[in-house]
Amino acid sequence: MTTRIGETIFLKGHLSAAEDVNIAGRIEGDIQVQEHVVTIQPTADLAAGVSAKSIIIEGALRGDIVAGQSVALQKTASVAGTISAPRVAICDGADFNGRLNTTVPVA
Repeated sequence: MTTRIGETIFLKGHLSAAEDVNIAGRIEGDIQVQEHVVTIQPTADLAAGVSAKSIIIEGALRGDIVAGQSVALQKTASVAGTISAPRVAICDGADFNGRLNTTVPVA
């Protein structure tokens, strides 16, 4: 099962889920999705900390990222913050401004 936050949705606060989350809208706050995947679509605009098993970023994110397995910044991604994950992939064209920590975090 996957939860989808649509393009027209604005959420301020804490988002916690026990399933995959697909975000296309705006979020301010923090996102915790233990043992699941967070996908940030190209239309998404997040000012949030994100913690999940794996995180795929195609949109804009300002905040710290912690992944237990991996983080992938696609070519449309724009990220400002600290990424902590054992595996990180940054595609050509992605914009990343911040710090990178590849030690294994607790997500």
